[in-house]
Amino acid sequence: MTLRVASFGIRGKVGDSLTIRTAMDFSSAFATFSGGGRILLGRDTRYSSPMYHAAVLSSLLSAGCEVLDFGVCPTPILQFCVQRYDAAGAVSITGGHTAAGWNAISLIGADGSFLEPLGGEAVLDGFHAGEFLRRPWDQVGAVRVADDFLGPYLDAIENEVEVEAIRRADFTVLADPVGGAGCAYLEPFARRMGIKLVPINAQPSGYLAREPEPRPRSAQQMASIIGRIKGDIGFVFSSDMGRMSLVTDAGEPASEEYTFAIIASHVLNRRPGPVVTNCCTTRTIDDVAALRKVPLIKTKVGQAYVLSALMDEQGVIGGEGSGSIVLPSFSRGFDGFLMMALVLDAMAANQCPLSDLLRALPRYHIVKKKILCESSAGYRAIDSMVENARSRRNVRVDLTDGLRVDREDGWVHARLSRTEKAVRVISEAVNRKDAERHADDAIRAIRQAV
Repeated sequence: MTLRVASFGIRGKVGDSLTIRTAMDFSSAFATFSGGGRILLGRDTRYSSPMYHAAVLSSLLSAGCEVLDFGVCPTPILQFCVQRYDAAGAVSITGGHTAAGWNAISLIGADGSFLEPLGGEAVLDGFHAGEFLRRPWDQVGAVRVADDFLGPYLDAIENEVEVEAIRRADFTVLADPVGGAGCAYLEPFARRMGIKLVPINAQPSGYLAREPEPRPRSAQQMASIIGRIKGDIGFVFSSDMGRMSLVTDAGEPASEEYTFAIIASHVLNRRPGPVVTNCCTTRTIDDVAALRKVPLIKTKVGQAYVLSALMDEQGVIGGEGSGSIVLPSFSRGFDGFLMMALVLDAMAANQCPLSDLLRALPRYHIVKKKILCESSAGYRAIDSMVENARSRRNVRVDLTDGLRVDREDGWVHARLSRTEKAVRVISEAVNRKDAERHADDAIRAIRQAV
């Protein structure tokens, strides 16, 4: 099993590619990069997370770091707190949207964003060289438990929405954090927002009761009951609270692609400005930006790329079709609690249910598939698809990240996954048959090349 390495962290199979030694060396490299400064540390509820937490904590202390331990804490809350605690950075131990048996160590920089590529390369250089900062016995770091951080965090969320309007609406809200890091924070959030909370899979647990990636198929349980209990809306989260999909009052499990679209449409009504997304997010975002007459900037897939462009372009909002948004006026984190508040704010402001907000959007049919293969074979397959696409007429070829081919009625995108040995294919069209057909054509071309 291959260890997946990015500028902002490592991800792998527990006990296989992501060993304790790997976790300790990677954390030591980050501590060295941070100069032994103050580091925030948090984790999720997965069975392996306490083990990695101990390993990371030991490594940080050995470099002389002062560690503020947040315990079980969603990644976006850690990101929010970095600058407020004047920290050199943070480490979040969380599998996020990946399957049980996986885990990851994510690095957060001093500005609260995932570590940018230049800093990440420096960490990786130290990691591979094995050259780490080590303090003598009388200069090792100290650890203290972080407290009194939830109040300021919820205060900041209140400042981003019309909380009194949300309270007056008296919403009944279903929320499913899949037993992850957000469980303990849902009730305080609900009290602040004045909503009636119906928690699902909200007991902290290392067992994942459903697929942790928030998608329509992982929202079926909620969709089956929301009408029976007269719920106004349902929220389905990843285990780190970084991604979110929606379930309407009518029981429709909406595609995670529409999380960003709903929120962007609402935010841009009040605060027009540049929007940043990746190159394979639904065309609905293009339509929303065009309607508001604001620039739309597209990047490679990955939150770090979106956030970097958002700051460079002084954007108002950024997001991805995986069900995540970032609001730079709030923090540098893709935050499920903030997303939840903004959707409720949109419903309260428009005095309408989520189903009406969705109907007001231009909607397309999107299909997401993948084919397992080695990275080298995946690159060869995409290269052959690029040659074929360039020979065709009436299409536009985009090589921002992998291959995207745009037609008048839709598009198809293929890229190598950064989290597993696979090529991911996304196809979107005006009707579902065309979306399915173009996705199948891409999968067939990849299979033949492989």
